[in-house]
Amino acid sequence: MAMPSPAPAGLPIPYWPSVLVKPDTVRGIQTYYVTLILDMIFGVFALIVGLSSILITVTDPASAIAAAAITGSAACGLVIVFVINFIVSLMAVIRMHHGADEYGPEHAVNARRGVLFKWIGTTLSTLAAILVVYLVLAGSSLLFGGPAPAILYVPLLVTVFWTAGVSSKGQMYRFMIRSLQPPETRRWSDLASFLIPALGAIGIVVVGSVTIRILALLSNPGLATDPGESSRLFTLLVGGVFLPPGFALLGYVVFFWIVGKTKDRVTAGLSHLYASVPPPSSWAYPMPMPPPGAAMTAAAAPAGTMPGSPSDATALSASTTAKCSRCGFLSLTTAAFCANCGAPLSS
Repeated sequence: MAMPSPAPAGLPIPYWPSVLVKPDTVRGIQTYYVTLILDMIFGVFALIVGLSSILITVTDPASAIAAAAITGSAACGLVIVFVINFIVSLMAVIRMHHGADEYGPEHAVNARRGVLFKWIGTTLSTLAAILVVYLVLAGSSLLFGGPAPAILYVPLLVTVFWTAGVSSKGQMYRFMIRSLQPPETRRWSDLASFLIPALGAIGIVVVGSVTIRILALLSNPGLATDPGESSRLFTLLVGGVFLPPGFALLGYVVFFWIVGKTKDRVTAGLSHLYASVPPPSSWAYPMPMPPPGAAMTAAAAPAGTMPGSPSDATALSASTTAKCSRCGFLSLTTAAFCANCGAPLSS
């Protein structure tokens, strides 16, 4: 616990844990821990939207209303979590970027790679979100506006962007903690960073196959055997878009476990550093130096007339001072360390 420095004289020296503040890297890892919670919530909402659109079959108006309510609620949750996650993740990456040099050159290289993947993932995910809004606003032309082959490729493009975005985010988590995580968890971070794009490819396959089927129906309407097939294909097309961020939930769970262990590890290292710093009573305080005029007068005085008045605050008794063996600085004998260079004082 921080204590005020009990210095009756000389310069006050604050307690070290108050000076050696928590590194930005530690704060960044703790913020990433919160970001991963938001990522998992986002993945749950994305799975609800994607799987409900694919698995729920509407047979009556009541089912249609229930399905629309579930999808609409999950979509609203997606938007809210996306905005909050963007802000929190930005705070985390700024802290990690500022503290890139705090844990050595290897961590600095990995942290800068993580920052690069962060911005790549943010750009691609933002483009995907914008295209989703465009798809919602203009997608009705697929059913009511006649053939619209250009817009048919938008869901596939969104799926590719979202897969690349969540894959870049996985690489960001992998590199940000690469040099700090427990060694036994490295293979798990590699596995998680591989699972995210691999599962996202499932969404690309689903949306791509549905797109091919819709294009075939538009070019040859005689292939349609079921009047409701067009509506189901459109539902699959929209729902498949959300599969990549939804399936990324599995990788986020693994990273959440790894980041938690890394957070505990760096916090323990910081506590060990605080414990190794001696308390303020062990540090010597600089002694008052004589003014320049007094020093010149003492040097000009004849031998045998050196100023030695008991009231002179600048005269130090040899019995109360100790000379540092490294720099020669005079310190109190009660001090354990030299205030000038920090070397231990011999007792």
